[in-house]
Amino acid sequence: LTPDVAERLRATATSAAPSTATAVQQLPSLTQRIVDVVPANPIHAAAEGAMLPVVVFTLMLALGIARLAPALRDPVVGFFQGLGEATLVVVGWVLAAAPIGVFALSLSVAARTGLQAAGALLYFIVVLAGILLLITLMLYVPVALFGRVPLRTFVVATLPAQLVAASSRSSLAALPAMLRETRDRLRLPAAATSFALPLAVSVLRMNVPPRFVISAAFLGQLYGVEMGLATLVTILITAVLISFSVPGIPSASLFMMAPVLVSSGLPAEGIGLLIAVDTIPDIFNTLANVTGHMASTTVIARSESAPLNSSNS
Repeated sequence: LTPDVAERLRATATSAAPSTATAVQQLPSLTQRIVDVVPANPIHAAAEGAMLPVVVFTLMLALGIARLAPALRDPVVGFFQGLGEATLVVVGWVLAAAPIGVFALSLSVAARTGLQAAGALLYFIVVLAGILLLITLMLYVPVALFGRVPLRTFVVATLPAQLVAASSRSSLAALPAMLRETRDRLRLPAAATSFALPLAVSVLRMNVPPRFVISAAFLGQLYGVEMGLATLVTILITAVLISFSVPGIPSASLFMMAPVLVSSGLPAEGIGLLIAVDTIPDIFNTLANVTGHMASTTVIARSESAPLNSSNS
């Protein structure tokens, strides 16, 4: 961006969120961030949008609930299951209304920056897609080293699921293809295909940590917010923890990214820009996830499955 366009864009962000500049100046040090991971008051942390302390408190509370007697544990689990289902309904409403909000945010930015914003976003798309593609290719390495499956066989087995992933942008939609290929072509044991693979599809999101960090660096550069090492490390840790709860639907991680980036001093309207151009990056997101699901399942199953000979390729 040219200096005048960048100044208008950053001024808009500051006027839309007056606390942004102050929040950036008051960002804590790495030591203070580590201390703040354990919240003194989890309700206050939730009200302030401090995602990492809330996630840590939730994990500790869940471990505590797991150690309760069944008579005490089951009502609590039932309550949170109902709360989770209700939250998914609300997320559905947000997804339905999102295009209107994204259009309004994008129109506001485009009116001030013109084609320069489009060029910056195109650069972001290329960089993010390239890094996600590199991560996808790197996932073949542990399969070749530890999977006890010929690499060529694994590559062929992942293709149907990858095609579904690229067309649907949903790892859940690709699950039937993954189940079929891991069972029939890779011949993994039932424990892997019936438990490990569905579990991986439910909780494993390979794309979330790199996507959060790259998006934070991009928006920081776009809006003139300094994203130091401590901030990026905090975002990375938060992304790893949050990734286990991201649903397998298109662009789901972007909606969970918003409070994390805002708490780092970035303007909320920047998330709208990322959502507006998410179609292409989300294809590579899902490719990385699906490949990660099959790679992790293949490696986990190595102790039970017999090595395939070359004739199975």
